[in-house]
Amino acid sequence: MFSREAISSFSKKFTSRASQSLQEIRVDVRGPIKPCLFGKHLYFLFFIDDYSRKTWVYFLKEKYNVFNCFKKFKALVEKKN
Repeated sequence: MFSREAISSFSKKFTSRASQSLQEIRVDVRGPIKPCLFGKHLYFLFFIDDYSRKTWVYFLKEKYNVFNCFKKFKALVEKKN
């Protein structure tokens, strides 16, 4: 079991630095994942809005596709704003 001190100190570490949506985006790539998912996709690419915690997930077959996926994500969020 966690003490109250441990929980409160843990929550302080993960406070948002952004003051509005899409001001800061966190990106993470995970994989390779076995067995493959959804048509031989081995990797997950996460975009997380630091302010709202909204998360977008992309499935990738190859790790080198990260930049192309980022460009698509950037176009998507710019179009909505």
